[in-house]
Amino acid sequence: MDTVILAIISVTLFVILGSVYLEMRRQAKPKIAVYFPNGSKRISYRAKEEANVAIHIKNIGRFGLPKPCATTLAIFVYTRPTFLLKEFRWVDQSSPYVKQAPSGGIFRDMHYMGGKTTLSLFHKEEEVITVAMQMPEKTGNYPVKVPISSDQGDLGIHKLEIIVT
Repeated sequence: MDTVILAIISVTLFVILGSVYLEMRRQAKPKIAVYFPNGSKRISYRAKEEANVAIHIKNIGRFGLPKPCATTLAIFVYTRPTFLLKEFRWVDQSSPYVKQAPSGGIFRDMHYMGGKTTLSLFHKEEEVITVAMQMPEKTGNYPVKVPISSDQGDLGIHKLEIIVT
């Protein structure tokens, strides 16, 4: 009888410790929010307009004690080929690493610009990237995808939308 109780206690303790370990691992990764200056996921521009599109990147953290920093961020901005991407800037400086080409994989037929920097975001810290681009001639809603990674791993693919009127 004592052996059965000891086995049940051991298994229960193993499950509890395993759950705590998995939760701490989940919370140890930063959580990033991406949005336009007005705080929304959508912004409107006129057709053929040249604009400096500001995209806010914020480390919003997670619920609980670990509030990890996101270090060495790599951010790319993917748009439809109808957008003319001109320049990608971090914090008022041109990015040292910029590309613009059709992509493959999950972002098929989209053009992109981006860069990797030593920029780090502490908990609740926010930075702004600016992408100079010319809007397309045709009106409509166009997706913008912003994948972000850091030394802590993949921080997600954030979806925004530009409405061309």
